Amino acid sequence: MPNLIKNPKPQKTVLTKTGYALLLTLLIVSATPGFAQAKTTPDTPATPAPQAARADQAKPSGGGGGRRHGGGADAAEGPNAKSEKNAYDYSLPSSDGKDIPLSNYKGKYILIVNLGRKSSYNDQLPALIKLNDTYKDKGLVVIGIPSNEFGAAEPGTGPEIQKAYADAKVDFLITGVSKLTGDDALPFYLYLTKSKNAPAGGPVAWNYTKFIVDKKGNVVARLDPDAAPDSPEMLSTIDQVLDGTYKPKKEGGKAGMGAASSDSN
Repeated sequence: MPNLIKNPKPQKTVLTKTGYALLLTLLIVSATPGFAQAKTTPDTPATPAPQAARADQAKPSGGGGGRRHGGGADAAEGPNAKSEKNAYDYSLPSSDGKDIPLSNYKGKYILIVNLGRKSSYNDQLPALIKLNDTYKDKGLVVIGIPSNEFGAAEPGTGPEIQKAYADAKVDFLITGVSKLTGDDALPFYLYLTKSKNAPAGGPVAWNYTKFIVDKKGNVVARLDPDAAPDSPEMLSTIDQVLDGTYKPKKEGGKAGMGAASSDSN
């Protein structure tokens, strides 16, 4: 009889304990989310945060919005963001209508006097001229501001007024005619009479009221029309302002008030 080749019986696959443990480990690892993500996520650099987000992260916490205590201003604006103006922020009108910036006088002391040729106080004009000549080498500048507001003491056109003061040998600046009170007052006079540090007195009430501005541009003194340019009161005040010992008067009577009754016009 021919030899018949019989198919061998299939061998059963027997997993050893080691193989079973290895298979189980592979199944667990492949099912882990981190493993799958590691295979599918490309290796790209992280996208930077948007600019607005980074700016928000840089803001200080605490609900203040970066504002300083007590000031109400943003810290970026600095402590002087809303500082008070001084004389150098203003201009005066020239006789030909152009502006004269008071910043031209930085580092100088300025004596401002409102003038009226027909006022009885105009007899102070020669002493005012002498005062200008005496103190100009000490850094004092006199500026005269004609005004027809009080007793109609400064009549005439601009050129006529300028000629009258030139004929009187006035050698200091005479500005254009100005209004010093009310809604259309010269802004510089609002600073002199209504600013935070303005001397006591309120709005100007008559001719020849005097103001002194120090070399930093701050108005520091005010004198009545009765204080003549050569009077001890006037000279003492100027000397004290120049040497830094003057103490501004923030309270008291109103300079210039009561002068109206004594003025002839």
